Amino acid sequence: MDEIKERRDRRSGKVTPLVCAESLVQAAEQGRIEAFVAVVKLADGTIQTTWSQIQSIEALGLLECGKDDVLQKMRE
Repeated sequence: MDEIKERRDRRSGKVTPLVCAESLVQAAEQGRIEAFVAVVKLADGTIQTTWSQIQSIEALGLLECGKDDVLQKMRE
């Protein structure tokens, strides 16, 4: 990880992958997360999906909610 770039991005207000991960860990430690689904693009360009101990149908539902949330923010 490029620590200088990370610090520069944070100062400029960018939400970096590390900022996201830290926020999620904090919420999980506080018991505010019931279930989790993540889709990430790795440095080599591959896509990886992971989810917590939930049924596949619930994971798909969370992905649909996430898709809807992104689409709503695009319309704003």
